[in-house]
Amino acid sequence: MSQLVKTDKDYASWIEELSLWYKKDQIKAATHVNSEMLQFYWSLGKDIAKPHWVEDISVR
Repeated sequence: MSQLVKTDKDYASWIEELSLWYKKDQIKAATHVNSEMLQFYWSLGKDIAKPHWVEDISVR
């Protein structure tokens, strides 16, 4: 019986560690995605602000 209790504690500890590892990597992935989105929107804004964009709109 004591082996079963030890195994259950080890398993519970492993599950907790696995959960923390997953959450940490999930946060890293979200941070990376947000960084890429920020770069995209920054580039989009710079492109929209270029003078040639305004000239193209006024010609039409």
